[in-house]
Amino acid sequence: MSYSKKKNDNPNNDYCCIYYKLLVENAIECVWVYDFTNKCFKYISPSILHLRGFTVEEAMRQKLEDSLTPASRLKSRESLRYSKFISGDRSYEVVNDISEFEQYCKDGSIKTMEISTRLAFNENTNAVEIFGASRDITHRKQYENELLKKLKSLTEKIVEPKQYRDETVSMLRVYFFDKFTVYGVNQTNPLKWRTRKTEELFAFLLHKENKKISKCEICDTLWPNTPPIKATTYFHTTLYNMKKDLNSAGIEIKINSINGYYFYELPTYYSDILEFKNILNNTFLPFDSVDYASAANYERLVSLYKGDYLNNNDYPWSFSESTLYRQQFEHASLALSHYYFLIFDYDSAKKILMRLIDIDNLNENFHELLLKIYLNEKDYSSFISHYSNIENLLLNELGTYPNSSIQNLYKIMLLQKHKHKP
Repeated sequence: MSYSKKKNDNPNNDYCCIYYKLLVENAIECVWVYDFTNKCFKYISPSILHLRGFTVEEAMRQKLEDSLTPASRLKSRESLRYSKFISGDRSYEVVNDISEFEQYCKDGSIKTMEISTRLAFNENTNAVEIFGASRDITHRKQYENELLKKLKSLTEKIVEPKQYRDETVSMLRVYFFDKFTVYGVNQTNPLKWRTRKTEELFAFLLHKENKKISKCEICDTLWPNTPPIKATTYFHTTLYNMKKDLNSAGIEIKINSINGYYFYELPTYYSDILEFKNILNNTFLPFDSVDYASAANYERLVSLYKGDYLNNNDYPWSFSESTLYRQQFEHASLALSHYYFLIFDYDSAKKILMRLIDIDNLNENFHELLLKIYLNEKDYSSFISHYSNIENLLLNELGTYPNSSIQNLYKIMLLQKHKHKP
């Protein structure tokens, strides 16, 4: 987007200008124009006095960065939007943006602002200019944070969903994350299988989610490289033992066979993987967007993941699903930790990030967000220690240095540390 000055030769525009002037001067929002190239304001509407307590003259003398808190200043610096615009990118998401920032008021208080901006190139001055509108959303954010605290206190008490907590004891319970574990009706100890293949057969049947499975597929999966006649014998013996083990735990299972295809009938049961999928299917927001309404679902999904899918069982047929569920867990966990970062709940964010790094220590996205938290907390010793660990890890494992974003954080940390030096 670019523009240049044009002569206004339409008298009707004079009336429009008058009403526009009245609208701007009496609006709740503050509208402004900032010369990004020369780092100075070109216009600020009078509503700045109501918004932040400064007169127009006082605000005009300020630099844009000086009005922001350190966290918001860092957030602004990390944006690649301006460099993309300067390099010629005119996509909608580069030209337009709505973000939340914290700004200082004249009395020293801090307000949360929703700032809508549009970038433009002024051909007359060869400068990039920002057209902005700022709205005070401090009270709205306080209300959201209060709701979040209440919601968080509820989710912390959740061990298992309420709809299952009282009912699952009287039904079959099956857990797939980390280790395949089965609890019978009214049982508090897991079911003991007479053989490992008996356990694997039941796990495989549930894994297929009651799709009709051919006897050949079952035999090839559980007894690969075994002669067909012998594999069939193993299958029937294992199937008999499986039904016997389940019946001893009060679980009635019926195995149906049609033209060489098998499927089962079970009473209602609880499964952690089914709940995991149900949360994924019912989270209507984009999966990288968390708000106070969806936070509880993300919390629950993250808490369900006790380890990789069937990790301790080491079934070859489960590896592809295991990778998929881990990716979904990591995506949800990173989104949730980023959300906690934005609402300044650094302890919750760090707890999740530490777990993610323990699972995948080469993922630089996890390390980058953790470093941002240390930076915002001014915990420079933890920052330096963690950065050093990342650098050594990446050099040893991949022969490379941390990405440019992480290196920039290190430079910002050094500047901040020097600035706060007594």
